[in-house]
Amino acid sequence: MIQVHDVHKSYGDVKALDGLSFHVQKGSIFGLLGANGAGKSTILSILNGLSTYENGYIEIANLDLKTHQRDIRKISSLVPQNLAFYERLSVRENLDFFSKVQKTNKEQYQKAIEVNNLENFLDKRAAFLSGGQKRRLNIAIGLLNNPKIIYFDEPTVGVDPKSRSEILESIKSYKDFGITVLYTSHQLDEVSMLCDEVAIIDFGKCAIQTKITPKTNLKKYFWEQTNV
Repeated sequence: MIQVHDVHKSYGDVKALDGLSFHVQKGSIFGLLGANGAGKSTILSILNGLSTYENGYIEIANLDLKTHQRDIRKISSLVPQNLAFYERLSVRENLDFFSKVQKTNKEQYQKAIEVNNLENFLDKRAAFLSGGQKRRLNIAIGLLNNPKIIYFDEPTVGVDPKSRSEILESIKSYKDFGITVLYTSHQLDEVSMLCDEVAIIDFGKCAIQTKITPKTNLKKYFWEQTNV
């Protein structure tokens, strides 16, 4: 579903990505694991057309990212780490607004609400939601365009343990809808519990890509394969 091959990206003299390569299978939940500054947010920006890259090749759903960016955007959604909704509006008003922008059908609108357990908060002003509820609204908005691929940039930052568990369980359910998930994190336990496969990124390179099984020791991989 996603092929990233030998991708390079620099900011002046700083190499953000230095020959990054990994591949994501269709319908899987794939983790990008790395410390802050490893290159996770940079590759997410590139995959979503928010940033360019100098060298390498990226293919998404059998389409070249550089030449088919518009088509790829139609089937993709990004849930950013920063909250991307209007706090003055209620949950329902936010969902209505973004639904009109994305021309969402009623079935997809309802699915976004139910998967993220927002039924009891629809008329609550977004500013008064708890941290976890705000994260769930952020994710629900990302589901409105019925994406085939959804990217998560550390969506559990700043939430309580109960909300964190609910968010991770909702993301796990996306496999039932055939959605391919790319999930960035620096939390070993989240990636171990959630993902089918992981790429460990260090200094803009893929240190290792491996499937996750009950016997996989991610902590060992992380410390052995990176300089963190």
